[in-house]
This record gives sequence, structure tokens and C-alpha cells, in this order.
Amino acid sequence: MLELTLIQFLVALCMGLGAVCVFVWAVLSGLFNDVEAIKYKAYRTEVSEDE
Repeated sequence: MLELTLIQFLVALCMGLGAVCVFVWAVLSGLFNDVEAIKYKAYRTEVSEDE
């Protein structure tokens, strides 16, 4: 039982570290600089598809 718990902990730890790495990469790449622009871009795409 202890082996299973240790494996689950290691898998969860790896997934958490992976998520942190992706977040840090996104911040350093500048993906969070202008979060408002993507909202308007998505809106314009939806409006143009409806016409």
C-alpha cells in the first residue's frame, strides 16, 4: 500500500511541477502582457462568423 501511495505522490508532484513550468514559460514569453486583446480578437471572430 505504501508503494502505491508513493507512486501517486510522485505522479502528482511531476504534474504539479509541469504545470508550474508551463506557467513560468508563459509569463516569460509575454503571453500574459495584454490579456484584454485576446477577448476582443475572439469577439471579432465570432461576429464575423455570424455575418
